[in-house]
Order: sequence, then C-alpha cells, then structure tokens
Amino acid sequence: MKTRKNNRTLSMKKLSLLLILCFCTPAFAQNTDGGANKILHELAGKYGSYSSMQIDYTYKVVSDGKTTSTLTGRADIKGSKYHITFGDQTFYCNGVSMWHYQKSTNEVSVYTYEESDDDVLNPAKLLKTWQLDYKPKYIRDDTERNKPVQIIDLTPKKVQSYYKIRLIIDKSKKEIIHIVLYEKNNTTYHYYFDRVATNVTIPDNTFVFDKSKFPKVEINDMR
Repeated sequence: MKTRKNNRTLSMKKLSLLLILCFCTPAFAQNTDGGANKILHELAGKYGSYSSMQIDYTYKVVSDGKTTSTLTGRADIKGSKYHITFGDQTFYCNGVSMWHYQKSTNEVSVYTYEESDDDVLNPAKLLKTWQLDYKPKYIRDDTERNKPVQIIDLTPKKVQSYYKIRLIIDKSKKEIIHIVLYEKNNTTYHYYFDRVATNVTIPDNTFVFDKSKFPKVEINDMR
C-alpha cells in the first residue's frame, strides 16, 4: 500500500513541533515583545549548547475540555537527525532519508530528506525561517507541576490550522516543560516533557530504519 508524502499524519506534524522548539530558539529570540526576548535569549543559549537530546514525553489531546487521547513516546534528536516513537508509528531521519514505519500494517514508507521541503517534519528549514513565521509574546508567570513557570505564546504570521503555540517554561531551570498547540476547532494538543537528557551518546544507526528487524515488512520507496 503506497503512502503519499503529503498524507503523513496530522498528529505527527504536531509532534515535530517538539523538535523545532527544542532547537530553534536562537532563530526567534530577537523577535519578541512583552519581556519574552530575555527569556527566549536564555533558552537560546541553553538549548543551542546541546549536541543531542533524548526526550520522553506524554501527548494528550483535549477537545471541548475533555481528554480524548493520551499516549507516551520518545524523541531522539541529533542535529538534523531524529528518531521518534508516536503510538504505533516510528519516524527515522538520518539527514538524507526519512522512514515512516507503521506497526499496525507492518509497512514503511521511505522519502528523500529535502531541506527545501516545507513539511513541518523538516526541522532544518524551520530552524532557518522560524523568526519569519511567528510572533512571540510573554503572557504571564504561573505555576505548573508545583513549579513556578513562565508562559510565552507564539502566533503564526500566516494562516494555519492552529492559531497559537504556547510554551510553558520552568522559571528556575529555564527549560521547556510543556507545549500546547491550539487548533481553531477548540482542540488542544499537549506535549509534556517528562524527562529530558542532553548531550547523550546516540549511535547514528538509531536514525536509520533497519528492515532486518522487521520481518516481512512492506517497503514503499517514494524517493
């Protein structure tokens, strides 16, 4: 069964924002108001110093105030390379190719990694253009998970299916602990960073799909 590149799951596109937010802070640190500039500048210095990250996260969908879906996953990130588990889906990218594996059907679709691709799954391009696409704004100080936090909203300059992204930042550690994506249909997508390990050793084969580990897998090469 063939899978078109532009039909990747919307949920995965939202998850990839997690990657972008972790690595793109330097790009938008100068485009702020309401005091957000100082906060984002501190984040830029911290996240920009990491050679790699490993994030265990909880993903939650809330529609009309009710939780409709919850799952956990992991993101391994090193430069433009990433490996993400998301429900029964796994995404691999080695900076040259991207593999999308679906456990339920035991099939993988392979795509060429394109820096010019405007797919949100491409962190390299978004890293370069982030400051052109969003307007950051400091909202308020608050408390989450018994921690003092700072809240910053990112509003897209162009029309999107979502109207803002909210960053919840641990005030003392200067780390993102929660991301919320607000859709126009009154649905919110939450990403809670349960554990973050930085500058960890991640073998390069982590970012490549190894078909020998998936007997009888169906391969759809879209390159």
